Amino acid sequence: MNDFYTRKDVNDHTVDITITIPKDNFKHSYDLLVKDYAKDTDIKGFRKGKVPTDLISNQMREVIKLETFERVAPLYINTALNKESLEPIAPPEYTDIPKLLDDLDVSFTIKVTLMPKFKLGDVSKIKIKKEKLAVEEKEVESAVEELKNTQQTKEKDVNDKWAQEVAKIINAEDVKSLKDLRIKIKDALQKQKDHYQLHQLQDEALRKGIEISKIEIPEPAIKFEASEREKAFVEDMKNRGVKIEDFLKANNITIEKMRELWMKDAKDALEADTFLNLYSREKSVEITDEELEKKIEAIKASQPNADKSIFSNPQWKEYIKNVERKEKGFRLFVEEVLGKDFLDEHN
Repeated sequence: MNDFYTRKDVNDHTVDITITIPKDNFKHSYDLLVKDYAKDTDIKGFRKGKVPTDLISNQMREVIKLETFERVAPLYINTALNKESLEPIAPPEYTDIPKLLDDLDVSFTIKVTLMPKFKLGDVSKIKIKKEKLAVEEKEVESAVEELKNTQQTKEKDVNDKWAQEVAKIINAEDVKSLKDLRIKIKDALQKQKDHYQLHQLQDEALRKGIEISKIEIPEPAIKFEASEREKAFVEDMKNRGVKIEDFLKANNITIEKMRELWMKDAKDALEADTFLNLYSREKSVEITDEELEKKIEAIKASQPNADKSIFSNPQWKEYIKNVERKEKGFRLFVEEVLGKDFLDEHN
């Protein structure tokens, strides 16, 4: 299988590869498949498995030719990709339908989408406005009022006795008075605000990191990721015994809108993943064997019924290592942009 393809670089992330399957190779695979079909074909006057191949109809032969191509083409495609050291970020697209004619080589062209080469932007230029958030008394009063309306207590007035009853319901044993309860509520609201702000700032920092690094994901990759999300959704509905049309109706959403959301989600995820890989590589972020084993042990503890063989699978361990590497890179990036003091204060 030498010199069976030609390569044409369209741009920095697209390569066209024209592949030619020699007619003799294609015919050999085709003849083998014809014999397999003949074994399973029933024709009156012949025992099953004894049907001569020349009795297979022309219409069936066209079907067999197409199946032969579907079986053989991936072998040639993968060989070409390996020889060219190409790593597609989406399945190759056929740009034309090959002619499957007798006594002719089978030629076709695929479009291969690659991840463009990005350069990490100067993240020191990323400026994020951080605010000191405070809980107002009216927010505390609103929370107290909500507790009064939602919790069943013997005491109906908002006083120390009522606060003690509420404390038992919400498992706040250190609350002994209404003042204690208000302090408890205020602390909880403050943590909630800080947590929400931290996530907002992290998302903003990530968006700016993506922008400053000029990361733009090729459309085929986004479409492929979106289609994978749709497949997962369809499979989930099937496993749950829910009709897709019923789900859409119950949630007042159309499949077109969901596909739009899948596209956005896929784009955001690919951009974030690409940036974090880039940042982690530039900053030489690594996961030690000790860190990896610690993570694996944590996964084992959280999934006691999982197939134990997966934990020693090299591919799975490498996947977990890559995930942890990006997580570590993300923490370092956020720390660099927002500052360690800010993170410590909000964690």
